[in-house]
Amino acid sequence: MAKAKQKEIKKQVDEVSTAELAAIIGKTPQWVRQLTRDRILFQIGRGKYILSDSVQAYILHVSGGAKDDGKPTYTDYKTEHERIKSEKAALELAEIQGNMHSSDDVKILMGNMIITAKTKLLAIPSRVSPQLDGEPSSKVEQVLNHEIASVLKGLTEYNPALFDRKAGDGDDFEEDGDAV
Repeated sequence: MAKAKQKEIKKQVDEVSTAELAAIIGKTPQWVRQLTRDRILFQIGRGKYILSDSVQAYILHVSGGAKDDGKPTYTDYKTEHERIKSEKAALELAEIQGNMHSSDDVKILMGNMIITAKTKLLAIPSRVSPQLDGEPSSKVEQVLNHEIASVLKGLTEYNPALFDRKAGDGDDFEEDGDAV
């Protein structure tokens, strides 16, 4: 009879309900049920768990999981999340310091610069043709080369102040101090 009573006591100690397990691990019964659905904890009956197995499984889960199952662990997810947050902060800092510009700002600014350069290049013939009427071809070529080179030079000059204005007004490209 003593052995039967001892076996019954051991069975009662080993088996716990969902609410009891939740109280032991410091979580809600809903959390325990979610861990059961996620196959972290295993029931031996409806709402019944083996205490030692469940506590060990929960500790393994909280500590990051088994390393040999091939699945990413909770710690892996947290590490990846922190790495991404760190990269984001570094990129934001670089933008604030002026070491980096957003792709949208660069697209707008470069688009404005290209349109302005195109407009200036297309205006060269009508602007210089009256001056070159009757001039020799070498003089015409020299003046046209100078005009084209001055427009192209404006494209190569980087001015960080253009990005401070967020490249939004379309008057950012300057050549020889003249805003376009």
